[in-house]
Amino acid sequence: MEHALSQFLSDFTYVAMVAVLTAAGLGVPISEDLTLLLGGGLAARGVTNFWPTLGCGYFGVLLGDVLIHHWGLRLGPAAYRHRMVVKHLSLERQERLRMHYARHGFLTVVVGRHTPMLRAPIFFLAGASRVPLWKFLLADALSAAVTVPIVVYLGLKGGEHLDDIRAVLHRVQWGLAAAVALVVALIWLLRRRAKSRTQGPTTP
Repeated sequence: MEHALSQFLSDFTYVAMVAVLTAAGLGVPISEDLTLLLGGGLAARGVTNFWPTLGCGYFGVLLGDVLIHHWGLRLGPAAYRHRMVVKHLSLERQERLRMHYARHGFLTVVVGRHTPMLRAPIFFLAGASRVPLWKFLLADALSAAVTVPIVVYLGLKGGEHLDDIRAVLHRVQWGLAAAVALVVALIWLLRRRAKSRTQGPTTP
């Protein structure tokens, strides 16, 4: 898989990067990190230039994310009636999820950008939950502006150690996602406790 992807990127360079990353954003099982690392490796070998590679990588990442968000937005509430969603989420949990996106849509998108296995479903449900495009794009663009240049640069400088770099990236991404999720959960818990104290004990 890695060899075929590397050959495809070598043959079609910038167009291939945009196409592959867009497909990855839409849920096609292609590693976004590997594509960006290979792009950096191509720049290191002189097949491409670094800055156009970085620009195409960033654009491809955002395009795929926006398209899957738009798909969810087009479907709206009907997305929650899909058999895969119904299979894993009860009606009560679906409603809680919609409320979560309404309150924490920005942070949820930021976390989703760093969770490779869950990124597409999170972004799809963000659209279905009516997270505005401007808010989604702002969260995604700011998050990708940090990670995409780092991954491409790592490919530029360490192209001979892609497997090791990918392993470290996955650990960092899941660690960041867990940390942000923990902060969100803590804020939610503190707000809930503050609300219960404000309401006071109920009288029979």
